[in-house]
Amino acid sequence: MTGFRTIGGVGLLLTTALASAALAQNAPVPGPGGGGAPEAPPEIIVTAQKREQNLQSVPISIQALTATKLDQLEVRSFADYVAFLPSVGYTTGSNGLPGSTSTIFRGIATDGGLIASATLPTVGTYLDEQPVTSISGTLDIHIYDIARVEALAGPQGTLYGASSEAGTIRIISNKPNPNKFSGSYDLEVNQILSHGTGGQAEAYVNVPIIPGVAAIRAVGWYTHTGGYIDNALHRRTFKTSGITQDNSALLGKDQNDVDTVGGRVALGIDLGEHWTVTPSVIAQRTSWGGSFRSDDDKIGQLKVGHFFPELGHDGFYQAGLTINGKVSDFDIVYAGYFLDRTTEAQHDYSDYGFYYDAIYGSGAYFKDSSGKYIDPSQLNHDHANTTKLSQELRISTPVDKPIRGIVGLFYQRQAQAEESDYIVPGLDPALSIPGRPNWAWLTKEDRIDRDYAIFGQVDWDVTSKLTFTGGGRGYKFDNTLVGFFGVSDVLGTTSTGVKKCIGYKADKSGLGPYGVGLAVVANTPCTDLGVLNADGTISPKRSKGDGATWRANATYKFDRDHLAYFTASTGFRPGGINRAGSATAFDADHLTNYEIGTKNSFMDRRLTLNLTGFWEEWDGVQVTFQVPGGSGVAQIANAGGARSRGVEGDFSFHAANGLTLSGSAAYVDAVLTSPLYTGNKDSNGNPVPSSPTGTRLPLTPQFKGNLIGRYEFQLRDDVKAHVQFAGAYLGRRSSAIVVKDAAKLGSLPDYFTLDGTFGAQKGNFSAEFYVRNLTDARGQQSRAAECNINYCGPSSYDPVGEIYRVYIQPRTIGIRFGQKF
Repeated sequence: MTGFRTIGGVGLLLTTALASAALAQNAPVPGPGGGGAPEAPPEIIVTAQKREQNLQSVPISIQALTATKLDQLEVRSFADYVAFLPSVGYTTGSNGLPGSTSTIFRGIATDGGLIASATLPTVGTYLDEQPVTSISGTLDIHIYDIARVEALAGPQGTLYGASSEAGTIRIISNKPNPNKFSGSYDLEVNQILSHGTGGQAEAYVNVPIIPGVAAIRAVGWYTHTGGYIDNALHRRTFKTSGITQDNSALLGKDQNDVDTVGGRVALGIDLGEHWTVTPSVIAQRTSWGGSFRSDDDKIGQLKVGHFFPELGHDGFYQAGLTINGKVSDFDIVYAGYFLDRTTEAQHDYSDYGFYYDAIYGSGAYFKDSSGKYIDPSQLNHDHANTTKLSQELRISTPVDKPIRGIVGLFYQRQAQAEESDYIVPGLDPALSIPGRPNWAWLTKEDRIDRDYAIFGQVDWDVTSKLTFTGGGRGYKFDNTLVGFFGVSDVLGTTSTGVKKCIGYKADKSGLGPYGVGLAVVANTPCTDLGVLNADGTISPKRSKGDGATWRANATYKFDRDHLAYFTASTGFRPGGINRAGSATAFDADHLTNYEIGTKNSFMDRRLTLNLTGFWEEWDGVQVTFQVPGGSGVAQIANAGGARSRGVEGDFSFHAANGLTLSGSAAYVDAVLTSPLYTGNKDSNGNPVPSSPTGTRLPLTPQFKGNLIGRYEFQLRDDVKAHVQFAGAYLGRRSSAIVVKDAAKLGSLPDYFTLDGTFGAQKGNFSAEFYVRNLTDARGQQSRAAECNINYCGPSSYDPVGEIYRVYIQPRTIGIRFGQKF
């Protein structure tokens, strides 16, 4: 109940403070009509069901952050808006790098794997009409000149497909307006207290080229975020060689600063007779230096002791074309998009060499060309390129008819080429990956995911109050994976790498580019991830499947301000391929959802209150795990079932002229409904569950909530001012699905953040002072060890191990200035 007490206390604080500010004014601010009574807020229009609807009329659990709300909350990134979406959680990759997040709805998650052979996400993210979901992590799009962010909880498989098994997030940009010139710019400077400085510049302009017919809208941004992680002094000695590591040459304060630069251009053309064409391009590049992890136990909070330089970048561009038209009474929408994303990162991986040497003496394998021991520390370099082509065609019947529907076709091809190099400086070339001097391990894989679907949905107004909705989606997926992973045929273990290559011969007569094995993927010594055909050629491993999802809904509108609904729906996630040679492909998993909800408006629509209860059954859950005693290569299997149930709700109350209170919360109880087996056995060889029935699913708290209070008032006749507080609470979360792993990692503690702003506006000019994370909370986004938790985590050798935390940004103050024209 800690979360409820925290939100309740903050609610009392915010209400008292803002009400006092309101009463302190000499007179109430009159409404536009001249009276003192508060007026209802404007309607929020969303497109969650592929057509425009009033938010309060959509019979699904949906949160919408409008352009106004995004601006008021100072939202600029993924983490900023997720904090105010109660059913949405996330975790960062083990390194905490920008753009390496995995999104979660209602607790439907088991891990946050982001490698080429990992599972696909359970949550779909859309940028306008394209799903930009990828196994590389959620695309962290800078939020500026955005119409709204919509969060659709529960399976959205009917309209949104494979990427939306547990929910969907939609980022919808503002479109060109041919009827009006407009623009704005915003400038900001900020300071992370006791740490780095930052700032940003943002601007947009909308220019009618042919008034009423065509317009162009251009947006640009640059953001510098200060660092807050220090690289501090760290020394340790390797067991086998006696060599001592020392990072004295790399010490520095606040090293993890981030720079983001990007832009978006859209052209809107009205072709007449209800046809419009909107081509658009968006591009963004994020660069960073330093580590985002904190080694609390060994070095200190917000500090790390690493031995190699760390840096990286994440860049993407998206080009798209949307055509909207009408044939007779039917609305036609075509959306074709292409996305290209490249990520590159270099980080310290020396814990692996240190702990494996301490436990197994693996340092004995690492020598130079003269046979002398060398420092076995590894520098990891990751490079991934993802391309995604998607096309969708939709036809809708008139929305004013008692029976209306939508039908569509969807196609998507996503290709990911990933290379991960583990470099040991000075390693004997004879011990290195063939053709890769100093490379102790190489992973180079090509993955292609193909999705095809046909979908439809029908609404039937049985009476003026009762509406039935039914929908379905037939899908087919075809995924392939091919490549190389592992070591040379003479370095240490031979359970992976060259000795497992297809066509490998001990006398090295199997021919490839380096005289070893056979190669399919360019610049690898051979292929150990693939299938040998009868004719001697190699094909990728393949996972194929098809099926259907469905949705049924009944909505009853008591009157224009009150409705109730019941929904049953399903979602799916495609199966995939295990790269380990003996491991079989894993199947699709499926989610069945039942929810009942109500949406209500009171007091002339000044108060809205929405509530949803849900029960979800997750079958054939895809789980990533380490095989006990194996090579350390992660495997994925379908492992029984899980269940998530809970309630979520939101409210908004225009209590008085200028005074608004709003908030949302979710309670989620997500657990395994069958034991999880990952290969553990007892002394008699019988399987032993790694997690028993009832184990909580990881990474999601039982309670998450937020409360926002805003008061707007006249400071002077020509100056309008505001004060706002926004509090958000996130409960404790388990860090892993396997019980022993979770115990070694420790739980992610609960935390509370409070943001405050005070600003004023005169004419078209505005200025604002803000404080983010006023409480300076040390909220943890993830916990992880650098290698297998059984070795790099707590062990008989080291009871503490090397467990890293990834923290949210500490207390930050800033000033923002802007102008609209």
